[in-house]
Amino acid sequence: MIQRKQSIFLFLAAIAMIIDFVFPIARFIGTGDYQLEFYIYNIVSLVPDVKPPFDVMFVAPLTALTGLVILGSLITIFLYKRRMMQAKLVRGIVIFTLGDVALIFFYNIPALEELSGIRADYCYAGIAMPLVAMVLLILAINGIIKDEKLVRSADRLR
Repeated sequence: MIQRKQSIFLFLAAIAMIIDFVFPIARFIGTGDYQLEFYIYNIVSLVPDVKPPFDVMFVAPLTALTGLVILGSLITIFLYKRRMMQAKLVRGIVIFTLGDVALIFFYNIPALEELSGIRADYCYAGIAMPLVAMVLLILAINGIIKDEKLVRSADRLR
């Protein structure tokens, strides 16, 4: 059955990561030319006619990981007949989401803070969406495991 609660959790996790493409993760506002907005897919300068110091290749791994999380979440919805494989794939997606968060906090943000000399401003929805997706993915894993236990207990009764 595709209408399970874990399918909804997987879909909402994909939506949360898609929202991450819309809102900035952090903003670096200071004096001078380094006024930047950091998105999953790009770094945008808020000062007209100033090119950001990093190109698209700086955020390419982050974009790829986020894309894998979105694609993986949507694909695993349709693996409802193979619950254990679905659970393993969702665990892998959780690891990708952890990698996404680690890449943001331990590579991208520190590099931008060092370059601009300004602390990041995190008051945007983009920073919370990977964490929301991770919680939803863990809820999906729990639902998949409960379904598997239910099916196995029903098989024992036959």
